[in-house]
Amino acid sequence: MSAMDQYSRCSTGQRGMVLVIVLWIVTLLAVMAGGFAYSMRVETRLATSAVERAQARALAEAGVAYALTWQLDPEVQKQWPPNGDPHEWMFGNGRLRIEVTNAGGLVNLNTADAELLKALLKTAGVATGDQDRMVEAILDWRRNPGDQQMLGVGSTTTAGPKIAPFESLDELGQILGITRELHERLAHMATVYSFHYGVNPELAPIQVLPALGLDERTIADYVQARARAAADGSSPPPSLPQGNNPSFFSQSRSTVYHIAVAAETGPGTAVTVKAVFDTQSGTSGRGLRLLSWREGW
Repeated sequence: MSAMDQYSRCSTGQRGMVLVIVLWIVTLLAVMAGGFAYSMRVETRLATSAVERAQARALAEAGVAYALTWQLDPEVQKQWPPNGDPHEWMFGNGRLRIEVTNAGGLVNLNTADAELLKALLKTAGVATGDQDRMVEAILDWRRNPGDQQMLGVGSTTTAGPKIAPFESLDELGQILGITRELHERLAHMATVYSFHYGVNPELAPIQVLPALGLDERTIADYVQARARAAADGSSPPPSLPQGNNPSFFSQSRSTVYHIAVAAETGPGTAVTVKAVFDTQSGTSGRGLRLLSWREGW
């Protein structure tokens, strides 16, 4: 074999190796470029999601401010009574569903007697056999410290009774038997931020009215009459018959408002906000005070 043939074979082998190296480098660069592009897409999606969440949160906050503006004007409030009825509002490219409830239309966990608490639990779907135990647990929780000797072993709560008034609705979750689903239902029907007794039916959400001992027909007729009065801006309908539970009824109006907002942006990102405000607080007796704020997705 001549030297020329040997050189030709060696050169061909080297060119083949160079080609393999080049292909390997090209493949590596392609993989790196693909990974970079994928990473950029992920980061873009995350950034877009963060922006949309911020927009949804801002939209929900606008809904809270919008609701408060209506409730602070007594004349305008006639068209939007704070009785928990849902109101739809389009703002920008978003949609909002807003519910405002005056605390006077809710069951006060700190002042309601055993019978009203039992009616509340029954309306919320608690089994008959569990109602008395849960009522006793609620009463034990809020009992005055001076009555501590009257308590049993405290087995009706997960951590023993607090022996003080409820400070938030979240504390209900510490009572045995109150599941997350039950807690959510009760959170729409109860309050701890006011000092009223009984329930004002004029301000009560439709899910609270059965706890007052009213039948379905009476409730349906009353809710329709209440809605017509709001649409006309006229006076609310006549008081409901109190039946066998006059102590359940009240004419109290509170300065505390529960506001629930479900906001959805144009692209479909949604956020919920549940806020509680006292519209009359401070040394001057005027102003707003935030009592509770919860967000969810």
